[in-house]
Amino acid sequence: MEDVFVNGVDSYNRAPKYSLGKKILVIGGGDSALDCARTALRLSGGEVTMVYRRTEAEMPVDEILVEEGKEEGLKLSFLMAPKAFVGAEGKLAKATMSVMKLGEVDASGRRSPVPTGETVDIDCDSVIVAIGRGPNSFLQKREGMKLGPKGSVAIDETCATSVPGVFAAGDMVTGESLVVKAMARGREAAQRVHEYLTGRQSEHRSMYDYYFTRRTSGRYYRDMLDGKPETLPPV
Repeated sequence: MEDVFVNGVDSYNRAPKYSLGKKILVIGGGDSALDCARTALRLSGGEVTMVYRRTEAEMPVDEILVEEGKEEGLKLSFLMAPKAFVGAEGKLAKATMSVMKLGEVDASGRRSPVPTGETVDIDCDSVIVAIGRGPNSFLQKREGMKLGPKGSVAIDETCATSVPGVFAAGDMVTGESLVVKAMARGREAAQRVHEYLTGRQSEHRSMYDYYFTRRTSGRYYRDMLDGKPETLPPV
């Protein structure tokens, strides 16, 4: 994905690193899965199918992007989950899928997928797995940190963990999400660390106030000219 995004489809196709074949399955139903599926479609010119264990209504992705994918030729298969991958002559030949049904509502607010006991075999040349994952909880368990849902790190409103002097932000707190959200929370955590180290927790101001209100009011520049950069958050 990175090679394609950095240099473009045409550049990648001149010296491809992988042989996707003409029948490609993408496992997942989120933004990353959709990106992988549409990229694979453009690279291969073949048949690309997204396989999702819930229905289209539960896909955690923008509806417009799904419609654009369909217009581009992307196929979608719902209520399916991979059970086994079968090879022949050293190559992938097919994927065995468990047929699912929707059960009770789970912690995500969506109905959970439940196996029906039936299976379906789908011929394919390659499979791209693009599913969500929870954080690795080894470190927080070893250090005795308070945990959040699914092994995530629990924090308070200041991004502080239950261990004094340790702060956290991003996917290890929220679970897998968009990189821009992780970046925003990372900047917030950096500001909180700065305030903690300089003893200014009580003077906390929002990122919006720091980077917009202060800039437009001129106070940001006055602080710099007055030699008080320590009052500003790290950039």
